[in-house]
Amino acid sequence: MHLSRPRLLVGVAALALAVLGLAPPATAARAHTATVQHVGVPAYFGPGSSYWTQLDQSNPAVGIAIANPDNGPGSAFDQGYADAIQAATSSGAQVIGYVDTGYFGTTGRTTRGGQTSTAAWTAQAEADVDNWYSWYGSYGLAGIFFDDALNDCGTNNAHVALYQAVGDYVKQSHPGALTADNPGTAADQCYASAADVLVMFEGSYADYTSWTPPAWELSSGNPDQFWHLVYDTPTQANMENAVSLSKQRNAGYLYVTNDNLPNPWDTLPPGAYWNDELAQAAAPAATTAGSGAITNFSACVSGTNEVFRATFNAATSFHHVFIDSDDNQSTGFQLPSPSSTPLGADYMIENNTLYRSLSSGWSWAPVSGVSPAMTQNGNVYTWTVPLSALGSSAATQRAVFNGNSFYTAPITFSRG
Repeated sequence: MHLSRPRLLVGVAALALAVLGLAPPATAARAHTATVQHVGVPAYFGPGSSYWTQLDQSNPAVGIAIANPDNGPGSAFDQGYADAIQAATSSGAQVIGYVDTGYFGTTGRTTRGGQTSTAAWTAQAEADVDNWYSWYGSYGLAGIFFDDALNDCGTNNAHVALYQAVGDYVKQSHPGALTADNPGTAADQCYASAADVLVMFEGSYADYTSWTPPAWELSSGNPDQFWHLVYDTPTQANMENAVSLSKQRNAGYLYVTNDNLPNPWDTLPPGAYWNDELAQAAAPAATTAGSGAITNFSACVSGTNEVFRATFNAATSFHHVFIDSDDNQSTGFQLPSPSSTPLGADYMIENNTLYRSLSSGWSWAPVSGVSPAMTQNGNVYTWTVPLSALGSSAATQRAVFNGNSFYTAPITFSRG
Protein backbone atom coordinates (compact mmCIF):
# COMPACT_ATOMS: atom_id res chain seq x y z
CA MET A 1 0.00 0.00 0.00
CA HIS A 2 1.23 3.47 -0.83
CA LEU A 3 0.30 5.65 2.13
CA SER A 4 2.85 8.45 1.97
CA ARG A 5 -0.16 10.76 1.78
CA PRO A 6 -3.89 10.13 2.16
CA ARG A 7 -4.70 8.81 -1.30
CA LEU A 8 -7.01 6.10 -2.60
CA LEU A 9 -4.40 3.35 -2.48
CA VAL A 10 -5.55 0.45 -0.28
CA GLY A 11 -7.75 -2.46 -1.94
CA VAL A 12 -19.00 10.37 -1.64
CA ALA A 13 -28.74 18.31 5.55
CA ALA A 14 -27.67 19.09 1.94
CA LEU A 15 -27.95 22.78 1.31
CA ALA A 16 -27.76 23.81 -2.37
CA LEU A 17 -27.38 27.04 -4.27
CA ALA A 18 -30.58 27.79 -6.13
CA VAL A 19 -30.21 29.33 -9.57
CA LEU A 20 -31.22 32.98 -9.71
CA GLY A 21 -34.27 33.81 -11.71
CA LEU A 22 -32.46 36.83 -13.19
CA ALA A 23 -30.40 36.03 -16.24
CA PRO A 24 -26.92 37.56 -15.96
CA PRO A 25 -25.15 39.15 -18.88
CA ALA A 26 -23.16 36.82 -21.11
CA THR A 27 -19.93 38.04 -19.54
CA ALA A 28 -21.01 37.45 -15.94
CA ALA A 29 -19.13 34.92 -13.84
CA ARG A 30 -21.49 32.63 -12.02
CA ALA A 31 -21.21 29.77 -9.57
CA HIS A 32 -23.12 26.62 -10.46
CA THR A 33 -24.37 24.05 -8.00
CA ALA A 34 -24.90 20.31 -8.08
CA THR A 35 -28.52 19.52 -7.31
CA VAL A 36 -29.11 15.78 -7.04
CA GLN A 37 -25.86 13.92 -6.37
CA HIS A 38 -24.66 10.34 -6.38
CA VAL A 39 -22.43 8.81 -3.77
CA GLY A 40 -19.10 7.53 -5.13
CA VAL A 41 -17.59 4.90 -2.81
CA PRO A 42 -13.96 3.79 -2.62
CA ALA A 43 -14.95 0.20 -1.81
CA TYR A 44 -11.58 -0.92 -0.48
CA PHE A 45 -12.90 -3.82 1.54
CA GLY A 46 -12.69 -7.52 0.81
CA PRO A 47 -15.30 -9.19 -1.40
CA GLY A 48 -16.70 -11.19 1.52
CA SER A 49 -17.25 -8.08 3.63
CA SER A 50 -20.74 -7.11 4.78
CA TYR A 51 -19.94 -3.63 3.47
CA TRP A 52 -20.56 -4.88 -0.08
CA THR A 53 -24.04 -5.99 1.00
CA GLN A 54 -24.60 -2.59 2.62
CA LEU A 55 -23.51 -0.93 -0.60
CA ASP A 56 -25.77 -3.15 -2.73
CA GLN A 57 -28.75 -2.21 -0.57
CA SER A 58 -28.04 1.51 -0.96
CA ASN A 59 -28.93 2.04 -4.58
CA PRO A 60 -29.89 4.04 -6.55
CA ALA A 61 -28.08 6.59 -4.36
CA VAL A 62 -24.68 4.96 -4.98
CA GLY A 63 -23.47 5.87 -8.45
CA ILE A 64 -19.88 4.60 -8.44
CA ALA A 65 -17.96 2.00 -6.45
CA ILE A 66 -14.22 1.43 -6.86
CA ALA A 67 -13.06 -2.17 -6.58
CA ASN A 68 -9.45 -2.52 -5.43
CA PRO A 69 -8.06 -6.00 -4.65
CA ASP A 70 -4.41 -4.90 -4.33
CA ASN A 71 -3.70 -1.41 -5.65
CA GLY A 72 -4.90 -2.84 -8.94
CA PRO A 73 -6.66 -5.98 -10.19
CA GLY A 74 -4.33 -8.29 -8.26
CA SER A 75 -2.26 -11.16 -9.62
CA ALA A 76 -5.12 -13.47 -10.64
CA PHE A 77 -8.87 -13.72 -11.08
CA ASP A 78 -10.82 -13.77 -7.80
CA GLN A 79 -14.31 -15.27 -7.88
CA GLY A 80 -15.20 -13.35 -4.73
CA TYR A 81 -14.54 -10.03 -6.45
CA ALA A 82 -16.38 -11.23 -9.53
CA ASP A 83 -19.46 -11.94 -7.42
CA ALA A 84 -19.16 -8.60 -5.57
CA ILE A 85 -18.87 -6.67 -8.84
CA GLN A 86 -21.80 -8.52 -10.37
CA ALA A 87 -24.04 -7.95 -7.33
CA ALA A 88 -23.20 -4.24 -7.09
CA THR A 89 -23.76 -3.83 -10.83
CA SER A 90 -27.11 -5.59 -10.59
CA SER A 91 -28.12 -3.20 -7.81
CA GLY A 92 -27.42 -0.20 -10.06
CA ALA A 93 -23.88 0.92 -9.18
CA GLN A 94 -21.12 1.40 -11.73
CA VAL A 95 -18.14 -0.59 -10.46
CA ILE A 96 -14.81 0.63 -11.76
CA GLY A 97 -11.43 -1.01 -11.30
CA TYR A 98 -8.47 0.59 -9.55
CA VAL A 99 -5.29 1.26 -11.56
CA ASP A 100 -2.24 3.02 -10.10
CA THR A 101 -0.48 5.39 -12.52
CA GLY A 102 2.33 6.35 -10.12
CA TYR A 103 2.37 9.90 -11.56
CA PHE A 104 3.84 8.14 -14.61
CA GLY A 105 7.22 8.03 -12.90
CA THR A 106 7.64 11.80 -12.71
CA THR A 107 8.19 11.65 -8.94
CA GLY A 108 10.51 8.63 -8.97
CA ARG A 109 7.85 6.08 -8.03
CA THR A 110 8.66 2.57 -9.24
CA THR A 111 6.40 0.09 -10.97
CA ARG A 112 5.89 -3.39 -9.55
CA GLY A 113 8.84 -4.37 -11.72
CA GLY A 114 11.07 -1.71 -10.15
CA GLN A 115 11.13 0.71 -13.11
CA THR A 116 10.55 4.46 -13.01
CA SER A 117 10.17 5.44 -16.67
CA THR A 118 6.98 6.85 -18.12
CA ALA A 119 6.95 4.04 -20.65
CA ALA A 120 7.12 1.40 -17.90
CA TRP A 121 4.28 3.00 -15.95
CA THR A 122 2.20 3.26 -19.12
CA ALA A 123 2.78 -0.41 -19.90
CA GLN A 124 1.83 -1.44 -16.35
CA ALA A 125 -1.33 0.69 -16.37
CA GLU A 126 -2.44 -0.72 -19.72
CA ALA A 127 -1.73 -4.28 -18.55
CA ASP A 128 -3.83 -3.65 -15.43
CA VAL A 129 -6.68 -2.35 -17.60
CA ASP A 130 -6.46 -5.48 -19.74
CA ASN A 131 -6.56 -7.73 -16.68
CA TRP A 132 -9.50 -5.92 -15.15
CA TYR A 133 -11.56 -6.46 -18.27
CA SER A 134 -10.28 -9.95 -19.01
CA TRP A 135 -11.19 -11.15 -15.52
CA TYR A 136 -14.22 -9.04 -14.60
CA GLY A 137 -15.61 -7.53 -17.80
CA SER A 138 -18.25 -10.22 -18.12
CA TYR A 139 -19.35 -9.56 -14.53
CA GLY A 140 -20.32 -5.98 -15.27
CA LEU A 141 -17.12 -3.94 -14.78
CA ALA A 142 -18.08 -0.40 -15.85
CA GLY A 143 -14.72 1.34 -16.21
CA ILE A 144 -11.35 2.25 -14.72
CA PHE A 145 -10.23 4.50 -11.86
CA PHE A 146 -6.72 5.93 -12.40
CA ASP A 147 -5.11 6.86 -9.08
CA ASP A 148 -1.90 8.75 -8.26
CA ALA A 149 -2.71 11.13 -11.08
CA LEU A 150 -0.90 14.34 -11.93
CA ASN A 151 -2.94 17.54 -11.72
CA ASP A 152 -0.95 20.03 -13.82
CA CYS A 153 -1.06 20.27 -17.60
CA GLY A 154 2.72 19.95 -17.93
CA THR A 155 4.95 21.61 -20.50
CA ASN A 156 3.09 21.69 -23.80
CA ASN A 157 0.35 19.63 -22.10
CA ALA A 158 2.74 16.67 -21.72
CA HIS A 159 1.28 15.55 -18.39
CA VAL A 160 -2.38 15.70 -19.30
CA ALA A 161 -1.57 13.91 -22.57
CA LEU A 162 -0.50 10.85 -20.57
CA TYR A 163 -3.94 10.61 -18.95
CA GLN A 164 -5.74 11.33 -22.18
CA ALA A 165 -3.80 8.43 -23.72
CA VAL A 166 -4.65 5.85 -21.02
CA GLY A 167 -8.24 7.06 -21.01
CA ASP A 168 -8.40 6.57 -24.76
CA TYR A 169 -6.84 3.13 -24.33
CA VAL A 170 -9.77 2.14 -22.14
CA LYS A 171 -12.49 3.64 -24.29
CA GLN A 172 -11.15 2.38 -27.62
CA SER A 173 -11.15 -1.22 -26.38
CA HIS A 174 -14.28 -0.89 -24.24
CA PRO A 175 -16.75 1.62 -25.70
CA GLY A 176 -18.95 3.22 -23.07
CA ALA A 177 -16.45 2.64 -20.25
CA LEU A 178 -16.38 5.20 -17.45
CA THR A 179 -12.97 6.68 -16.63
CA ALA A 180 -11.99 8.60 -13.51
CA ASP A 181 -8.70 10.33 -12.60
CA ASN A 182 -7.62 11.03 -9.04
CA PRO A 183 -4.92 13.62 -8.44
CA GLY A 184 -6.34 13.98 -4.91
CA THR A 185 -6.29 17.74 -5.38
CA ALA A 186 -7.79 20.22 -7.82
CA ALA A 187 -6.76 19.50 -11.40
CA ASP A 188 -6.08 22.11 -14.05
CA GLN A 189 -8.88 22.67 -16.52
CA CYS A 190 -6.96 20.85 -19.26
CA TYR A 191 -7.98 17.61 -17.50
CA ALA A 192 -11.63 18.21 -18.37
CA SER A 193 -11.04 16.14 -21.52
CA ALA A 194 -8.84 13.50 -19.86
CA ALA A 195 -11.52 11.57 -17.96
CA ASP A 196 -15.24 11.42 -17.37
CA VAL A 197 -14.85 12.15 -13.64
CA LEU A 198 -12.11 13.97 -11.71
CA VAL A 199 -11.49 13.70 -7.97
CA MET A 200 -10.92 17.36 -7.14
CA PHE A 201 -10.70 16.95 -3.37
CA GLU A 202 -9.47 14.12 -1.17
CA GLY A 203 -8.85 14.97 2.45
CA SER A 204 -10.21 15.50 5.94
CA TYR A 205 -13.43 17.25 6.91
CA ALA A 206 -11.42 19.93 8.70
CA ASP A 207 -9.59 20.72 5.47
CA TYR A 208 -12.76 20.52 3.40
CA THR A 209 -14.58 23.20 5.37
CA SER A 210 -11.95 25.78 4.37
CA TRP A 211 -11.18 24.47 0.88
CA THR A 212 -12.16 26.43 -2.22
CA PRO A 213 -12.59 24.72 -5.60
CA PRO A 214 -11.05 26.27 -8.70
CA ALA A 215 -13.21 28.68 -10.66
CA TRP A 216 -13.55 26.28 -13.58
CA GLU A 217 -15.24 23.69 -11.37
CA LEU A 218 -17.59 26.23 -9.82
CA SER A 219 -18.65 27.56 -13.22
CA SER A 220 -18.96 24.19 -14.97
CA GLY A 221 -22.36 23.14 -16.22
CA ASN A 222 -21.45 19.46 -15.72
CA PRO A 223 -21.25 18.67 -11.99
CA ASP A 224 -21.04 14.94 -12.75
CA GLN A 225 -17.44 15.53 -13.80
CA PHE A 226 -16.41 16.32 -10.21
CA TRP A 227 -15.98 14.01 -7.21
CA HIS A 228 -15.13 14.97 -3.62
CA LEU A 229 -13.86 12.47 -1.03
CA VAL A 230 -14.00 13.55 2.62
CA TYR A 231 -12.77 11.45 5.52
CA ASP A 232 -12.44 11.98 9.31
CA THR A 233 -15.94 13.50 9.43
CA PRO A 234 -16.85 12.59 13.01
CA THR A 235 -20.54 13.41 13.39
CA GLN A 236 -23.67 13.13 11.34
CA ALA A 237 -24.08 16.91 11.53
CA ASN A 238 -20.57 17.31 10.11
CA MET A 239 -21.48 14.94 7.30
CA GLU A 240 -24.61 16.94 6.47
CA ASN A 241 -22.53 20.10 6.31
CA ALA A 242 -20.01 18.39 4.01
CA VAL A 243 -22.81 17.32 1.66
CA SER A 244 -24.14 20.87 1.70
CA LEU A 245 -20.73 22.31 0.88
CA SER A 246 -20.15 19.75 -1.88
CA LYS A 247 -23.36 20.76 -3.61
CA GLN A 248 -22.42 24.42 -3.40
CA ARG A 249 -19.03 23.48 -4.84
CA ASN A 250 -20.67 21.78 -7.83
CA ALA A 251 -19.64 18.18 -7.13
CA GLY A 252 -21.89 15.60 -8.73
CA TYR A 253 -20.22 12.73 -6.85
CA LEU A 254 -19.40 12.68 -3.15
CA TYR A 255 -18.32 10.33 -0.40
CA VAL A 256 -18.15 11.34 3.26
CA THR A 257 -16.99 8.97 6.00
CA ASN A 258 -16.22 9.01 9.69
CA ASP A 259 -13.32 6.61 9.00
CA ASN A 260 -9.80 8.03 9.15
CA LEU A 261 -6.20 7.40 8.17
CA PRO A 262 -4.24 5.24 7.60
CA ASN A 263 -7.04 3.78 5.43
CA PRO A 264 -10.31 5.73 5.51
CA TRP A 265 -11.77 3.65 2.68
CA ASP A 266 -11.90 0.17 4.24
CA THR A 267 -15.36 0.58 5.84
CA LEU A 268 -18.71 2.22 5.22
CA PRO A 269 -20.25 4.61 7.76
CA PRO A 270 -22.67 3.13 10.34
CA GLY A 271 -26.38 2.82 9.65
CA ALA A 272 -27.98 6.14 10.64
CA TYR A 273 -25.03 8.18 9.36
CA TRP A 274 -24.92 6.25 6.08
CA ASN A 275 -28.66 6.35 5.43
CA ASP A 276 -28.72 10.08 6.09
CA GLU A 277 -25.79 10.61 3.72
CA LEU A 278 -27.61 8.74 0.96
CA ALA A 279 -30.75 10.79 1.52
CA GLN A 280 -28.93 14.12 1.70
CA ALA A 281 -26.97 13.48 -1.49
CA ALA A 282 -29.99 12.30 -3.44
CA ALA A 283 -32.35 15.06 -2.34
CA PRO A 284 -33.12 17.61 -5.10
CA ALA A 285 -32.15 21.22 -4.59
CA ALA A 286 -35.77 22.31 -4.45
CA THR A 287 -36.20 20.48 -1.15
CA THR A 288 -32.75 20.96 0.30
CA ALA A 289 -31.89 24.60 -0.40
CA GLY A 290 -31.84 25.26 3.29
CA SER A 291 -34.41 24.14 5.80
CA GLY A 292 -36.86 25.95 8.04
CA ALA A 293 -36.04 29.62 8.44
CA ILE A 294 -34.08 30.29 5.22
CA THR A 295 -34.41 28.44 1.91
CA ASN A 296 -33.51 28.84 -1.77
CA PHE A 297 -30.52 31.06 -1.05
CA SER A 298 -28.09 32.02 -3.79
CA ALA A 299 -25.25 34.34 -4.75
CA CYS A 300 -23.57 35.27 -8.01
CA VAL A 301 -21.61 37.99 -9.76
CA SER A 302 -23.63 39.66 -12.50
CA GLY A 303 -21.87 42.32 -14.51
CA THR A 304 -20.58 44.95 -12.07
CA ASN A 305 -22.73 43.75 -9.16
CA GLU A 306 -22.96 40.94 -6.66
CA VAL A 307 -26.50 39.63 -6.29
CA PHE A 308 -27.79 37.76 -3.24
CA ARG A 309 -31.20 36.15 -2.85
CA ALA A 310 -32.92 34.10 -0.15
CA THR A 311 -36.38 33.11 1.06
CA PHE A 312 -36.96 33.95 4.73
CA ASN A 313 -39.72 31.70 6.00
CA ALA A 314 -39.83 33.05 9.56
CA ALA A 315 -40.51 36.59 10.70
CA THR A 316 -37.31 38.44 11.57
CA SER A 317 -36.46 42.08 12.22
CA PHE A 318 -33.04 41.86 10.61
CA HIS A 319 -32.19 40.10 7.37
CA HIS A 320 -28.44 39.57 7.17
CA VAL A 321 -25.99 38.56 4.45
CA PHE A 322 -22.43 38.05 5.70
CA ILE A 323 -19.83 38.28 2.93
CA ASP A 324 -16.27 36.90 3.10
CA SER A 325 -14.94 39.08 0.28
CA ASP A 326 -11.22 38.27 0.67
CA ASP A 327 -11.65 34.46 0.84
CA ASN A 328 -9.85 34.41 4.19
CA GLN A 329 -11.88 33.09 7.10
CA SER A 330 -9.38 34.42 9.66
CA THR A 331 -10.15 38.07 8.82
CA GLY A 332 -13.33 39.95 9.58
CA PHE A 333 -16.27 39.14 11.82
CA GLN A 334 -16.28 35.56 13.12
CA LEU A 335 -19.77 34.14 12.97
CA PRO A 336 -20.99 33.05 16.40
CA SER A 337 -22.79 29.88 17.47
CA PRO A 338 -25.15 28.45 16.28
CA SER A 339 -23.36 28.98 12.98
CA SER A 340 -21.44 25.73 12.50
CA THR A 341 -19.08 26.85 9.74
CA PRO A 342 -16.17 29.31 9.99
CA LEU A 343 -16.57 32.46 7.94
CA GLY A 344 -14.61 35.69 8.28
CA ALA A 345 -17.18 38.27 7.19
CA ASP A 346 -15.52 41.39 5.77
CA TYR A 347 -18.89 42.94 4.94
CA MET A 348 -22.46 42.58 6.17
CA ILE A 349 -25.76 43.56 4.63
CA GLU A 350 -28.33 44.33 7.31
CA ASN A 351 -31.69 44.94 5.70
CA ASN A 352 -30.76 47.62 3.13
CA THR A 353 -27.49 48.88 4.65
CA LEU A 354 -23.98 47.65 3.79
CA TYR A 355 -21.43 47.58 6.62
CA ARG A 356 -17.67 46.95 6.69
CA SER A 357 -16.17 44.85 9.49
CA LEU A 358 -13.80 46.64 11.88
CA SER A 359 -12.71 43.60 13.91
CA SER A 360 -13.35 39.91 14.55
CA GLY A 361 -16.16 40.92 16.92
CA TRP A 362 -19.41 42.80 16.37
CA SER A 363 -17.90 46.09 15.23
CA TRP A 364 -19.11 47.58 11.94
CA ALA A 365 -18.98 50.83 10.00
CA PRO A 366 -21.52 51.70 7.30
CA VAL A 367 -20.07 51.94 3.80
CA SER A 368 -20.72 55.51 2.78
CA GLY A 369 -22.57 56.24 -0.42
CA VAL A 370 -23.86 52.68 -0.81
CA SER A 371 -27.39 51.49 -0.19
CA PRO A 372 -27.83 47.96 -1.53
CA ALA A 373 -30.83 47.71 -3.81
CA MET A 374 -33.05 45.47 -1.68
CA THR A 375 -36.26 44.19 -3.17
CA GLN A 376 -38.91 42.05 -1.52
CA ASN A 377 -41.42 39.77 -3.17
CA GLY A 378 -43.36 38.03 -0.43
CA ASN A 379 -40.73 36.18 1.62
CA VAL A 380 -38.07 36.43 -1.09
CA TYR A 381 -35.39 39.07 -0.53
CA THR A 382 -32.89 40.15 -3.18
CA TRP A 383 -29.89 42.45 -2.71
CA THR A 384 -27.74 43.98 -5.44
CA VAL A 385 -24.38 45.35 -4.28
CA PRO A 386 -21.88 47.16 -6.56
CA LEU A 387 -18.56 45.33 -6.80
CA SER A 388 -16.83 48.65 -6.27
CA ALA A 389 -18.31 48.86 -2.76
CA LEU A 390 -16.51 45.69 -1.63
CA GLY A 391 -12.95 46.91 -2.01
CA SER A 392 -10.31 44.57 -3.42
CA SER A 393 -12.43 41.45 -3.27
CA ALA A 394 -11.03 38.04 -4.17
CA ALA A 395 -11.95 36.07 -7.27
CA THR A 396 -13.68 33.49 -5.08
CA GLN A 397 -15.91 34.62 -2.21
CA ARG A 398 -18.34 33.12 0.28
CA ALA A 399 -21.59 34.29 1.82
CA VAL A 400 -23.85 33.22 4.70
CA PHE A 401 -27.46 34.29 5.20
CA ASN A 402 -28.80 34.88 8.70
CA GLY A 403 -32.17 35.52 10.30
CA ASN A 404 -32.74 35.37 14.06
CA SER A 405 -30.56 32.48 15.28
CA PHE A 406 -30.53 30.59 11.97
CA TYR A 407 -27.42 30.62 9.78
CA THR A 408 -27.16 28.93 6.40
CA ALA A 409 -24.07 27.05 5.30
CA PRO A 410 -21.69 29.19 3.22
CA ILE A 411 -22.24 29.66 -0.49
CA THR A 412 -19.06 29.76 -2.57
CA PHE A 413 -19.23 31.90 -5.70
CA SER A 414 -16.76 33.31 -8.20
CA ARG A 415 -16.05 36.55 -10.01
CA GLY A 416 -14.40 34.57 -12.80
